[in-house]
Amino acid sequence: MMVLVALALSALPVEPLVPGSPAVLRGHTDAVISVAFSPDGKTLASGSRDKTVRLWSLDTGAVIATIPDAKQQPFALAFSADGKRLAIGDSSLEVRVVELSSNAVVSTWLHPDSISQVAFDAAGSRLAVTGFNGNGAIYEVKGGKKLVELRANSIALLADGKEALVVTDDHHLKLLDLKTGKPRKDLATENRLGSVIASRDGSVVLSWSPKDPDVLVWDRKAGKPTGTLAGPRPTATAPELRVSAEIFQAALSPDGRWLVTSSNDKAVRVWDVAKAQLIATFPVQQQPAVAVSPDGVWVAATDVGTVKLFRRP
Repeated sequence: MMVLVALALSALPVEPLVPGSPAVLRGHTDAVISVAFSPDGKTLASGSRDKTVRLWSLDTGAVIATIPDAKQQPFALAFSADGKRLAIGDSSLEVRVVELSSNAVVSTWLHPDSISQVAFDAAGSRLAVTGFNGNGAIYEVKGGKKLVELRANSIALLADGKEALVVTDDHHLKLLDLKTGKPRKDLATENRLGSVIASRDGSVVLSWSPKDPDVLVWDRKAGKPTGTLAGPRPTATAPELRVSAEIFQAALSPDGRWLVTSSNDKAVRVWDVAKAQLIATFPVQQQPAVAVSPDGVWVAATDVGTVKLFRRP
């Protein structure tokens, strides 16, 4: 199936003058600010300031559904593991869960913060939500009941459904018990961390800090960093690089092999995590939101009013 998707994507319209020859998905009427691949890699969701979420077929490049009526900007998107539901978090504090077979909203509730992230647990029965001001929570998808309240800037749910990695509002990295919301282990209290991301099985854990171009690679059991994916460094002729290359967003393939980062310098970078090697850089025209396909082959980046799809080398 992934081979067919790759062949279809290669046939999508491209802009030949853009380095990397991306396929371009057009249709939104304002800036695109969020993007997510479905678990089977056949559908892409994109959220825009035009207050819609569009679902794109990656077989044809066509819009297969438009989910309207976001109150504000749909900043955060996440598919459930079975691909049947999409969670949408917008800047009005509203969370919606949509049944994709009918595009019907099956659950909606308010979160006490401007939403930065939404993530389903492996079973699809709980949804983690974080806010830009450090207000996080775990909710029951059916009905939106708050199960656990968290102080969290970023969260990575682990596949066992029992634990999560959290960057707290005081920038520490902790392993949490999802049932109680209590820390099981402090992984870092010295680094001023901003975000965390993990592979599906939790064997690969990555974090990054505000105003830093680097990504730390963690040994979760040892509770310490074991490597660094080093971003661009300032030079005598380009002293602005340290600021311009600060990481804005990142996405990790489910197997933990491929990391995609976006930066303030309007560049999308693709990393081989095991080799700690930068393998590709794609330029865009805005500070983009990014996603990586489940097989790690395709990178989606928002760019003004479009979504661009780059093929990993």
